Amino acid sequence: MTRFFTASTYGLAFFCALLAAPVPAQTSLPAASRFGPEIEPQTAPEDAAEPDAAYVLSPDDQVDISVLGHAEFNAAATLLPDGTFNYPIVGKVHAAGLTLDGLTQKLTRGLSSQLNQPEVTVSLRQGRARKVSIVGDAVKVAGQYEFRTGMHLLDLLALAGGPAGPPQLVSATLATTGGQTVSVDLAKLLTDADTSLNLPLAPGDILFLVAKNPEAGQVQVVGEVQKPGPYAIMPSGISVLALLNEAGGALPTSRLTEVQIMHAGKVQTVDLRPLLTTDLKSATSQIRLVPGDVLLVPANKNRILALGEVRTPGVLPIPDDQPLTLTTAYALVGGATEEGDKKNVDIIRRDAAGKATVLAVNMDSLLRGKDGIHDLTLQPGDILYIQSRSHPQSIGSILGTISGLGTIAALSRL
Repeated sequence: MTRFFTASTYGLAFFCALLAAPVPAQTSLPAASRFGPEIEPQTAPEDAAEPDAAYVLSPDDQVDISVLGHAEFNAAATLLPDGTFNYPIVGKVHAAGLTLDGLTQKLTRGLSSQLNQPEVTVSLRQGRARKVSIVGDAVKVAGQYEFRTGMHLLDLLALAGGPAGPPQLVSATLATTGGQTVSVDLAKLLTDADTSLNLPLAPGDILFLVAKNPEAGQVQVVGEVQKPGPYAIMPSGISVLALLNEAGGALPTSRLTEVQIMHAGKVQTVDLRPLLTTDLKSATSQIRLVPGDVLLVPANKNRILALGEVRTPGVLPIPDDQPLTLTTAYALVGGATEEGDKKNVDIIRRDAAGKATVLAVNMDSLLRGKDGIHDLTLQPGDILYIQSRSHPQSIGSILGTISGLGTIAALSRL
């Protein structure tokens, strides 16, 4: 599911655009003269003699359809909220946004598959009341809204909750009752607060908001984040920190020191930890992802294993942002059981070749702070083992038991 990038700056820009909108006049101008010289709408042909010829259909409109010589195709249709209606042979007809002549031509083409040169007539039975409409796949709350004297585009956008995505990725077209169609730059209207684009409305006007090919402007966020998935962005790209924030931030299980950015078939590994703490001007902060890129936040697989006479045996993660010391790990597993020998604690560590070495620690002395006893920094794959006081085991026996259970192999795969 595509998610639009709706950064907080967009919401603020929309609010500011509403505040900056000029106070509307108390009377609406005729449709043919509502727009200033900056905008040149596409007008209907001057020879459109019929009064309803330039009428643009929208939801709730009622039309009468007749086909000469074929009474079985005569029908009265009401446009549904999505701007469509069903008609024999043709099926589902998208009529919102079409003039009566446009709908006539569409039905004629549809019936031509079974009728020879059908003569179709479409007339307006009942037009909408004093309402304006906003439709399309990029509006939050599509539908009809009561027209108010002096209403402008920003008023309608506010009633509908605004566009469902960043204005740069939404195509806006205003179709007027008088047959004009005007393209509106939403980015300039909402983000740049260009109030000259805040066009006046009249009853029957329809504003179309359609997403501009969101597939072409997507980045993917995968891995240990709150909201993984695709995000639509502007062609100029988005900073790695802004994208991470848009995805809800990283999970506690993430490894932000080894985040990967996939671009044009190449992979770059970056450390986001400094960026999220103090170093907001680092080179990483200048990295921008562009459409087609992938941001991968991997899981933190650096773990140790606690076994033997510990109160909470099992896997213990090593924090991504700080080392894990022996005393900290000892506290996290709840310390030793009553049978545990705190003076006989082993750290079993294997090198790259698989050879095991053992670091014996007197945990009791370490916790008491005795001179010469230093804390240890644990490494990924280490095994913390607390011996039993009544049944101590040799290291060889411990390793044999662990290997037999496949514990070390399992730990290496975590």
